[in-house]
Amino acid sequence: MKELSIFIDESGDFGEYDHHSPYYIITMVFHDQQEDIQPAVSKLNQELSYLNLDNLCIHTGPIIRKEEIYTHMSVNERLRIFNKMVAFIRQIDIHYKCFYKVMPFLLSTFVCTFSPHNSKISGST
Repeated sequence: MKELSIFIDESGDFGEYDHHSPYYIITMVFHDQQEDIQPAVSKLNQELSYLNLDNLCIHTGPIIRKEEIYTHMSVNERLRIFNKMVAFIRQIDIHYKCFYKVMPFLLSTFVCTFSPHNSKISGST
């Protein structure tokens, strides 16, 4: 029997409009459990350990804003983290859908689909 894992994450909030973060975003990641990604996860963890980032859950917001443990990292050091994440995503067999809402009103919804096998993102409104 096939087993599909679905991970859902959101960014933003429904509070007052703030010009520097005008979107509310929901992303769903789909992973067929028959596709083993453990070797890629192990390789990512090893690559991050070379950057002295062991046992870390990566959140891109603090990397971009140079917050928390990334406060003293240079742009190049933080870019290396992104590059390792991009390489990881490109080598595993996952799919995802993104939905966003422009605050404060629903102006548009965008759905993007990514498949690492065709290496392109397609979108629709």
